Amino acid sequence: MATEDDNRWSWFCHKTNISSEAGDDGAYMSECTVNFAAFLLHLLFVIIACLVLIWRRWCCVFRNVTSPYLIKWPGHNARWVLSFMLMVLASASFGEGFLTEMARKEPSPQLQFYLPACLLLIATIISMLYYQLAENWKSPGLLCLLLAYWFFCIIINVVRITHLIQENVAGSDAAILWIAVLILVLYILLLVLELYLVTLTFSGNGSQMNFLIMFQICRIRGKQYDAPSSESNNDDMWYTEFYVSFLYYITFWWMNWLFKLGFQRPLEIKDLGSLPKNHRAEHLYEIFKVDFQKELEYTTSIGKSPSVWKVFLRVFKDEIFWAGITRLIYDLMCLVGPLALNGVVAYAIAYGEEIETHYYITVKEFFSNGYILIGVIVLANICQYFMWQQNLYLSNVIGVHIRTSLQTMVYDKALRLSSYSISGGSMTVGEITNHMSTDAFNVFYFCQRLHYLWAVPFRLITVTAMLYLQVDLASFLALGTILIAVPIQLITARIQTKKQELVMENSDERLKQSNEMLLGIKLLKMYGWEEMFCKAIEAVRYLEMSSIFSYNGCYSFNVFVVQCTPILMNLVVYTSYPYITGKTLEPNTTFAALSLMNLLLEPMYFVPMVTSLLVNAYVGVRRFEAFFAAPETERSHEIHWTEYFSKDKKKPTDSVHQRNQQNHCANEKTPILHANGTDYESVLSQTDQEATRLTRGLKCNYALKIVNGDFTWGSDSSAPVLKDINLEIPYGELTMVVGGVGSGKSSLLSAILGEMTTLKGSITFGTRENETASPSSTGIAYGAQKAWLMNATLRNNVLFGIPYNQGRYRKVIDSCALKPDIDILPGGDMTEIGEKGINLSGGQKQRVSVARTLYSNKPIVLLDDPLSALDVNVGGHLFREGIMGRLRKANRTVVLVTHQLQYLQKAEKIIIMKEGQITFQGNFEDMARSDPGLYKRWKEDVVAATDSELSDALSGEESAADERALLRRQVAESLMKSHNEQSMNKSTLAMEESAKGKLIETEELARGSVSANTYWYYIRNMGMFWAISFPSARLLQEVFNITRNFWLSDWAEAGLDPNRTVEDINKEFVGPYIGFASACFVMAMVMAISMLFSTWNAAKDVYLQMLRNITKAPNRFFDTTPIGRILNRFSSDTQIIDTKLILTLGSVVHFFWTFVFAIIVNSIITPIFIAEVIPIIAIYVVLAMFFIRSSRELQRLDSVTRSPVFAHFSESLGGLTTLRAYSEQKKFFGTLLKRIDTNNTAFLYLQAGYGWLGLQMSICGGLVVLVVGLTTLLQATTFGSLDSSSVGLALTYVLMVSVQLFNLVRFAADTEMQMNPVERVQYYAGVPTEHYGGSEPPSDWPSLGAIQIEHVSVRYDKTLPPVLQDVTVYVQPGEKVGICGRTGSGKSSLTLSLLRIIETFKGKIIIDGENIALMPLTTLRQRMSIIPQDPILFTGTIRTNLDPNSSKSDKELWNALEIAQLKPIVSEFDLGLDTPVSEGGENFSVGQRQLFCLARAFLRNSRVLIMDEATASIDYNTEKLLQEVVASAFEDKTVLTIAHRVSTIRESDTIWVLSNGELIECDSPGNLLARESSEFYSMVQANK
Repeated sequence: MATEDDNRWSWFCHKTNISSEAGDDGAYMSECTVNFAAFLLHLLFVIIACLVLIWRRWCCVFRNVTSPYLIKWPGHNARWVLSFMLMVLASASFGEGFLTEMARKEPSPQLQFYLPACLLLIATIISMLYYQLAENWKSPGLLCLLLAYWFFCIIINVVRITHLIQENVAGSDAAILWIAVLILVLYILLLVLELYLVTLTFSGNGSQMNFLIMFQICRIRGKQYDAPSSESNNDDMWYTEFYVSFLYYITFWWMNWLFKLGFQRPLEIKDLGSLPKNHRAEHLYEIFKVDFQKELEYTTSIGKSPSVWKVFLRVFKDEIFWAGITRLIYDLMCLVGPLALNGVVAYAIAYGEEIETHYYITVKEFFSNGYILIGVIVLANICQYFMWQQNLYLSNVIGVHIRTSLQTMVYDKALRLSSYSISGGSMTVGEITNHMSTDAFNVFYFCQRLHYLWAVPFRLITVTAMLYLQVDLASFLALGTILIAVPIQLITARIQTKKQELVMENSDERLKQSNEMLLGIKLLKMYGWEEMFCKAIEAVRYLEMSSIFSYNGCYSFNVFVVQCTPILMNLVVYTSYPYITGKTLEPNTTFAALSLMNLLLEPMYFVPMVTSLLVNAYVGVRRFEAFFAAPETERSHEIHWTEYFSKDKKKPTDSVHQRNQQNHCANEKTPILHANGTDYESVLSQTDQEATRLTRGLKCNYALKIVNGDFTWGSDSSAPVLKDINLEIPYGELTMVVGGVGSGKSSLLSAILGEMTTLKGSITFGTRENETASPSSTGIAYGAQKAWLMNATLRNNVLFGIPYNQGRYRKVIDSCALKPDIDILPGGDMTEIGEKGINLSGGQKQRVSVARTLYSNKPIVLLDDPLSALDVNVGGHLFREGIMGRLRKANRTVVLVTHQLQYLQKAEKIIIMKEGQITFQGNFEDMARSDPGLYKRWKEDVVAATDSELSDALSGEESAADERALLRRQVAESLMKSHNEQSMNKSTLAMEESAKGKLIETEELARGSVSANTYWYYIRNMGMFWAISFPSARLLQEVFNITRNFWLSDWAEAGLDPNRTVEDINKEFVGPYIGFASACFVMAMVMAISMLFSTWNAAKDVYLQMLRNITKAPNRFFDTTPIGRILNRFSSDTQIIDTKLILTLGSVVHFFWTFVFAIIVNSIITPIFIAEVIPIIAIYVVLAMFFIRSSRELQRLDSVTRSPVFAHFSESLGGLTTLRAYSEQKKFFGTLLKRIDTNNTAFLYLQAGYGWLGLQMSICGGLVVLVVGLTTLLQATTFGSLDSSSVGLALTYVLMVSVQLFNLVRFAADTEMQMNPVERVQYYAGVPTEHYGGSEPPSDWPSLGAIQIEHVSVRYDKTLPPVLQDVTVYVQPGEKVGICGRTGSGKSSLTLSLLRIIETFKGKIIIDGENIALMPLTTLRQRMSIIPQDPILFTGTIRTNLDPNSSKSDKELWNALEIAQLKPIVSEFDLGLDTPVSEGGENFSVGQRQLFCLARAFLRNSRVLIMDEATASIDYNTEKLLQEVVASAFEDKTVLTIAHRVSTIRESDTIWVLSNGELIECDSPGNLLARESSEFYSMVQANK
C-alpha cells in the first residue's frame, strides 16, 4: 500500500536519498502533503479568479463603464507594496527550492520544492490583476474571493511552519523557514486589508455579508467609492498622477499617452490640459497663505519676525517626508550591488569546492550562491533606480510647489504694496521682479537638492563603513581623498561665484549699452555711428568674455577634480592595501571596493553645488521675508484674490449691500463696500493717528469729501506732502485741478485713490440722495499721467473686463478719435498692442487710456493730465467729445488735472494747488476775481491755442496723421516680417493669427529637431582644433581608464596565486598602474582645457557675428522686430551659449564615451555579449527617440510659457495704481494663477517624462545586468573559460550602464534644447544687411551741397508698393527747401532716401557729382547732417554725445554749444563738458535735447542739413529759437526741412509738395501762393 502511495506522489515529491538515510519517511511525506495542498490552493485560486473575471467582463449584465480616472480604495498603495514583496518572496522560495534540490544531487526532479512557489508567484500576479479590475469596475464584492484565498493561505502556511519546526527537519537558520515566516506575515497583512475594505463596503451598502459571491458579485457596489472627485470630472485634466494604480504611478506609465501623441506630432500647450488640484497655483497659494498668516500672528505676538522656512516645512512636510523615504531607500539599495558583487566573485572563486550538505540550505548558503546574488543585484538595481526617479520627481514637485507659493505670494504682496515703496527708492521694479524670478528659482533649485543635506553625510558614513569591511584601514585613505577634494571644490566654487558676479556686472553693462543702441538705432544710422557703438559694446563684451573665461575655467577645473578624484582614490587604496593589511588584492575585495568608491563620486560632485544652492536659497528667503514685511496701501486688507476665480465662492447677498446703504452722509463711520459687496475693516489702527474714514455708498450731493486731510508718502514719514486738505468734489460735475510743477496735483489724486499714507483726516465717498449705489457703479476710473496699457487687444484695453456693448463702445472710440487708428490695424480693435504686437505712440496710448475711463461704469473719473500728450486739435476733440460729451452728459463726476488752462471755463469747480496745499477752490468767476494772474494766463493760453488751431491746422492734422502713418508702416512691415520668418524651416504663429490682429503674438516656437547646419555652425566657431581635441581627449582618457581597470583585474587575479608573495605582485603591478592613472590625469586635464577653449571660442564668435550683423541690418528690421525680442537674443540666449552649453556638451561627451566603453569592456570579456546586447541597445535607441521627440517640445513649451508669467508680473507692476483704482486686482491675480498653472503643467509633464525615461532605462539596465551576470558567471563556473576578476570587472561596468544611458539621453535632450539659442543667434547673424561697401568720395565731399534727384523710386521692401515714384528735382547749393504734403505723401521717405535708410530701386541721387549709391554707407551718413524729430541723447557725458569720436577740440565743442544756445546751461555745471548724461538724456528737457542735436549737426559742418520734423515735439518758443539758429549758423548750407507747421517753411527758397509719392509742386512760396490752384495754396488757406 505504501508503495502504491509512493508511486502516486512520486511525480510531485519523489523520495530523496537524504530522507531515506534519515529514516524519516513520514515527516517527509507530511511535508509533501502540505506543499501539495499549497500548490492545489494556488492553482484553484488562479482558475476561479480567471473564470470570475471572464464572467464579470463578458457575461454580467451590470457592466458599468467607469471613467478613465481611477478612484483608489483605502489601502491601495499598501496592497501593491505587499504584493510586490510577496512576489519577491515567492521568487526567493522558488530559488531556495531549486538550490535545495541541486544540493541533494538527486537524479529525479523534486517538484514539491519549487512548484508551489511557482504557483504562488503566478497567483500573486493574478491577485494583483484581479484587485485592479475590481477597483476599475468599482465592484468591491469581488474582493470576497481574495478574502477567502488569503485566509486559506494563512492556514496552510501555519501548518507548514509548524511542521518544519515540530519535525525538526529544518534548523533555525534554514532559508525555507525564514521565507515561510515572512510570507505568513504578508498573508496576514493582506487579509487585514481585505477585511477592512470588505467591511467598509458592506456596511456602506447596508447589506449583510454574503459569501454567495456568484449571486452577489455583479450587484455589490461600494457607494463610498462610486463618485469620482470633482477634479476628475474635468474633461481636460489629463495629468492623472493621482488617479492611476500604484504600478502606473511608480513606473510613470500614465505618461504613455503623451509620448505616443508627441511621437506622432509636435506637442502644443492645449494638448497637456489642466493640472489636478494639488498642483494648482490657487490651492498652493491658499494653503501657504493660511499658514503664513498663522506664523505671522504667532511671531508678532512674541515680538519676532515670521520664518518662511518654518512655513515651508509645515505646509509641505508630507511631500518632503516621502521624498526623504525614497532617497533613503535609494541610498540603501546602492550598497546592495557592491556587497552582492563581492559574493558573486567569491562564488566564482570558490566554485567546485566541496561544501557540507543540509536537509534544507541555510540563509548563508542561500545568499552565497552567485546566481541568487545576480538576481539580488538585478532587483536592487531596478529598485534603486525606481527610488531615484521617484525622489527626483518628488523633489521637483516640492520645488515647483514652493516656487509657485512664493510667486503667488510675491504677486499678492505686490498688488498691496505701497506706491512709495517703489517710487521712493526703497525697492525698484527690477528688485521686485527678481523676487518673482531669481529668488523664487533659487529656492526652487535648492528644494530639488534638499535631501542632499542629510543624504551626502549618510552616503559618506555608510560607504566608508562598507569599504572598511572590504579594505580595512585603507578605506580611510579613500575618505581622506574625498575630504581633500571637497574643500578644493568649495574654494573653486567660491571663486566661481565671485567670477559670476563679475560676469553679471559686465553683462548688465553690455545689455544696457545694447538696449540704448537698439532704442536709438535709427538715429545712429542717420549719423553713421552704428559701427562706433558696436565697437563700444564689443569692448564691454571683451571684459565680459574675460570673466566668462575665468568662470568657465573654474567649472572646467571642477570637472578635472571630479574625474581625477576616483582615479586617485583607487590609486591610494589599492597601492596601500597590501602594506596596511599584509594581504594581496583578491578579485572579490578589489571590485567590491571599486564599486563602493564609485558611490563616493556623487557626494563629492554635489557638496559644492548644494552648498551654493543653500546659500542662494537662504539669501533669497531672507529677501522674501523682508519683502513680505514691506509697507502696504491703506486698502490692502480689502482683497482676497482667490474669490475671483473660485467656483464655490458665494456671491455677496443683497442684504449685505442694502445694509451698507442705510448709512447717512454725516461723519458716520461706514466700512468700505467694495465692488463685490464685501465689508472691510477700518484702514488704520495706529494709536497716534486719527484713522482715515473711507466711506462709499453714502447718500449725498457730493462724490467725495476730504476733511482736514494730511497725507504723506511712506508709512514711516511724519512730514505731510499734502496738508490741510479740505475738499468737496461735487457729484456729476467737472472739477479741474491746476497748479505749477510739483504743486501736489497728482499727489491729490493719489490720496483719493488711497495710494498715500493718511496722517490725519478723512475721505468720504458718496452718491446723490435720489440714487442708490450698486457694486457695479461704485469705484473709480483712473487715467494715469503716463498711460498704462496691457499686452492685449486694443478692445480689451478699453473694455478692461466690462462686457462689450457695441453702441456704447463705438461712441467711446469716436469720442477719443481712435476710429482712424483702428481702421489701419489689420485686425481692427482686435489687434494686439504693446510689446507683443503693434506699438502705439504716446498720444495713441493716452487716448486708449482715456477711452477706458469713458467706457467704464465707475461714477468717479480721475484724469491725471491726459491732454499733455496730445496735440491741440486732438486734445480739443477729446475734451469736447469725451470729457464734456460722454462723461458730463452721463452725469459722472470728473476730476481733471491739467496744464491746459484754456479749458478752465468749462469746469464747474476749479482747484488751485501750490506747495501741497489748496490755495483756491471755486468756479471760474470766483477764480477770475481772486487770482487775476491766473486769469491773465488763461486768456493768453486761449489766444495761443486759437492761433495755433487757426494758423497751424496742418500741424494738428499732421501730428495725429503722422502717428497713423507710422502705424501703417508698422502693419505693412510686420506682415512682411512675419511672411519672411514663415519662410524659414520653422513653424510660427504669426501668420496664422495675423487675420485676428496678432502680428507678432508670440516668440517663434521652433518645431522638430535642431538642424545639422546649426551644429556645424557651432562646431566651426569652436575652432576645428579645439572641437576635435575636446571629444578626443575624453576618448583617450577612457581608453587609459579601461586599460587601468584591466590591469587591476590581472593584479587581483594574481593575488589568488598562492605561490606569489605580496612584494612580487606589487613590484609587477603597482608601477604600471600608477602610469595608467597618470595618463588618465593628463587626458582629463587636456579634456578640461579643450572643453573650456572650444565653448569659449564659440560663445565669443557667435555673439560678435550676431552683434555686427544686427548693427548693419536695415531700418525696417527694427521697425518690424520688437526690441524685447532682439534683447532676448543678446541676454538669455547669449547667457545659455556662454555658460550653459559647456556643462551639457561636456556631460554628453562624458556619458557617451563611458557608455560606449562599458559595452566594449563587456564585449571583450564575453564576446557573446555583443549578440545578447544588440536587441537591448535597439530598445534603448527606440526609447531615446520616443522620449526626445516629446521632451524637446515640453522643454520648449516650458520655456515659452514661462515668459508670460514674468511679462504679466512686470505689466501689473507698471500699472498698480490703475489696477487698484479700478479694483481689478482679483482678475489680474486670477490671470497670473492661470499662467503659472500653464507653465507648471509643461514643467511637471517634463519632469514626469524624465521619470518615465529613467524607469524604462532602469528596466533595460536590469536586463543588461542579468545578461552580463549570468553570462560571465556561467563562463567562470560551468565552462571555466573566464577568471573571477573578469566577472567582477564586467559587473562593475555594467552596474553603471543604466545611469550612464539615462544621463546621456537627458543631457542630449538638454543639449538640443540649448542649441535652439544657437539656432536663433545664427538666424540673427544671417539677417540681410545694408550694403556698406563702395568707392570713397573725395575727402572734401560734399563741397557745395548741390543735390540732383533723377527719376527716383523708393520702397521699403520688395514685397511693398513704392512710397516714392519717379521723383526728379534739383537743389542748388545753399538752397533752403521746405517739404510738405499730406500724410503718407512720401516726405520722410524722400529725406531718408538721401541717407540710403531706404534704398532706391529705380533712378539715382547725385550730390556734388557723386552717386550716393556707389559710395560707402558710413561715409555718406557721416558727411551729412540731420536734426531728427525725436532727439536722443546717449548715456555718457555731454562731450561723448557731441563728439563720440573724440575728433573735436574743446574750443569747437564750446563754440557749437554757443551757437545752439546751450553754452550758458552747460557752463553752470561743475563738470562742464564732462557732465553726465542719463539714459535717453532724461536729465535734459526735450527742447534742450533738440538743441544738442543741433550742436551735433553744426560740429559736422556738412554742406547738407536735413531737418526731419525737428520742431514737432517742442514748444513754440524753442521752435522759434531753433529756426533762428539754423538761419544764421547754416546760412550758406543746403537745408531740407520737412514741415510740421506751415510757418516752419514759409521762409524757404523753394517749396516741394508731395502727394502719393509723387512731386506735384516745386516752386518758391510766393509763386505757389500766387496760384490759387496750387496744393500749397489750398493747404495754407485751409489753416485760416
